[in-house]
Amino acid sequence: MKRLIPILLITLSLTGIGCLEKALEYPKNTENSHVEMEKQEFSTVGIIRSINSESGLVQIETVDGFVEEVKTDLVEAFVEGSLLEVHGWRNPTSLIVEADLVNIIDVEKIKILSPNSEATIISPLIVEGFAKTNDGKIYWRIKDSNNAVQLSGFNSIDNVSSYSAFRIEIYLPALEDENFTLEMFSKQSTVEVGLVSLPLNLLSTNTSELVVYFANDKTNTTRDCGAVYPVKREVSQTSATGRASLIELLNGPSESERYQGYRSSIPYNAVIKSFVISDSVAKITISKDFTKTTTCERKRAEEQIKQTLLGIESVEGVVIEVE
Repeated sequence: MKRLIPILLITLSLTGIGCLEKALEYPKNTENSHVEMEKQEFSTVGIIRSINSESGLVQIETVDGFVEEVKTDLVEAFVEGSLLEVHGWRNPTSLIVEADLVNIIDVEKIKILSPNSEATIISPLIVEGFAKTNDGKIYWRIKDSNNAVQLSGFNSIDNVSSYSAFRIEIYLPALEDENFTLEMFSKQSTVEVGLVSLPLNLLSTNTSELVVYFANDKTNTTRDCGAVYPVKREVSQTSATGRASLIELLNGPSESERYQGYRSSIPYNAVIKSFVISDSVAKITISKDFTKTTTCERKRAEEQIKQTLLGIESVEGVVIEVE
């Protein structure tokens, strides 16, 4: 046993020396990784929310609603509410963005950040960006490869005096060709202003068939408040059939369907606030404008929604709530 003690002491000494060598090497590796972190590049676009001339710091709000602090020498040229494009790098300690290049965007009424031009997408098409319009609306249309308008609409934004972030969800119509164009613009009186054209590609021209329900005064001769009738719709293939069906329902009957007597009892300004399917029950919350109609029309409107959602394979029950 006494012979083993010196051997153990020598082994422990050698092990300690090895650990010491590794400990001495460790700060060098840490320093190198720290340098690499500081060199991370950063680029974004956001709305100027506050300006501090003394510190040279500007706070901008990105399209996701996050607030970033940017340090630049050009703060005197900035105005709150303007749109700022920033390129630089982020300090990993303070998280402040040190700007190498800034650009004030004030000419473009609509700035699309996503998707990029020529991107391949699926339905629904999600469009994100910033806009400043005179009437608080962003108008859009989908054109096929023959430049024919297949779908159009508009979305409201929060602010008309400065830029506002937007996120628009568009369920695409059935298209014969993968290539199509998204056009977005604002209006001044009846004149289109600031047209932005974005060429895009659809991943597949496969389609989904939906069934939506409308009132029909020609068919409903007894004026039954609960009578609604099915209409088939074909759209670009989507896994979100429930929401796609609701969008088609709120869009109302087409021109040819109206000629056949179809109409919607859902108020034109009603907006879907939330929609979720859980445990085979579809729950929809709709804006209070939904109630601004007669008792009979509201009953028919509720039946339109219920029958449309019950046509989805996974739905067995429907709950409608008004905000």
